This record gives sequence, structure tokens and C-alpha cells, in this order.
Amino acid sequence: MATDLLLHAEIGSVSHEDRYAVMRTPQAPEYFSGNLLVLAARPSQDDRQRLEEDFARLIGTPPAIVHRSFAWPEADGGRVDWASDFEPYAAHGYEARVCSVLVAERNAVHSASINEAVEVRLLDSDRDWDDWTRLSLADMPDPESEVSLRCVDFQRSAYRGLIDRQWGNGWGAFIDGEMVGSLGLFFFGRIGRFQSIVTREDRRNQRICRTLLTEVVKRAAGARDRLVIVADEAYHAIRLYESLGFVREGRIGTLCQAPS
Repeated sequence: MATDLLLHAEIGSVSHEDRYAVMRTPQAPEYFSGNLLVLAARPSQDDRQRLEEDFARLIGTPPAIVHRSFAWPEADGGRVDWASDFEPYAAHGYEARVCSVLVAERNAVHSASINEAVEVRLLDSDRDWDDWTRLSLADMPDPESEVSLRCVDFQRSAYRGLIDRQWGNGWGAFIDGEMVGSLGLFFFGRIGRFQSIVTREDRRNQRICRTLLTEVVKRAAGARDRLVIVADEAYHAIRLYESLGFVREGRIGTLCQAPS
């Protein structure tokens, strides 16, 4: 959770209140991962009502805030049986998941199998960022919704703000001039955090992500930098990250209740 808090402190606000770290993004109330409570440990089945009351008090309520989001550090290798452990939450519309925190040193990231047709370069124009917006929207669960558009617009503005302040850069993978993949890499001291790693759907399984990550690490990361990716454990790309040299060093559990 440390890199999440560091990143969010630069695009929103982070405070420590009561028993929580409180992440707020008042300019984007529909940004679920930017308006949440960070817990010290996994909640119990009996904690739901207290958590919802605290979320209302510290984050907000409808109509401004229409979701509830919670996150916590999971024990490494700990058992997560969502069906039984979080049944009381699921019954009230919560979705639970667990993410792995993958870490690598710069000299550990390598790939002998890249796509030579891919050009990797910085996003350096409004046209590039318009292409990034289309790519990011296509990767959303509901690309046509106004909520998705507002969330992607917020991310675009937040990332460009970080870049203007020289915290890092956005990078694209291009084939014949068309953007087919993108990611952000932002630095906090000697920690580099990857954000929003996306490959265009019709270009998946063509070593786009592998090439993009390998080239960005080679060009942007210093010899002492420690690189971090947070990825859903149910997502197939986690195996790719491990094949490039990233190692699982932690886990993050989340609960989110979003409007249907």
C-alpha cells in the first residue's frame, strides 16, 4: 500500500484519521480507487456496519459519493476464501479481490523475446494523450459510460500533472504509428511505480507489453531503482511480469461496493 499512498498524495489527498489512512479525490468523487479507507488488516465479517458508518463520515455519502471502497495489506500466502470470509459483504453488493505487489530491481528485468516492430517512446503531444484516452477507455468494464469517461479524464489530468512536476512519464508502444499499448512510470525517491499498463485488445499476445516494459525499464530506471507493479491475482498478466523478473513481495485485499 505504500506506493499507492505516495502516488495518491500527489494527485489527491492522504490523511490519517482514527484507525484509517484516508484517501480522497474530491475533484473526482466517482474515482473508486481514489476515495477509500485503508485498513490496518483484513476486516472481519462483523465489521461491515462500522466500516460503512466510518466511510460515510470520512469519505462521504450519496449523491456526491455513491460507492464504498476499502483496502488493506493481506498476509503473504494467506488463505482468502471470498465465498465464506466475505459472504456478509457480498450479500450487500460488495466485490472482493486480492492483488499482488510485484517488485524488481532494474538489472533483474529482462526479456529475450520482444517485438521488433514496436516503437517505444514518450507520450509527448495532445494527440498521443487522446490516443491514450481511447486505449484506456476501451480497457474499462463499461467504456461507453459517462462515469468511465470522467474517471479516465481524471487519470489523464493527474498523470500529466505528475509529468509536468517531473515525477515520471507516460510511455506508449506504437506499430506503424498507431498506439497499441501504454503505461506510466512514476518515481518516489528510488521507488518506481508502474501505473495503468494497457495493451490494445486486438494486439494482445504479440509481446507488446513485454517489449514496452523492457524498453521503459532500460531507458527510465536508474541502477538503484526498485520497481513496483500492483496486479490483480486473477489477471493473466501477472505471469508475464514474473517472467520478466518481478517477484511477489506483498498482497493487497480490497472490497468495493459500486452502483450497478
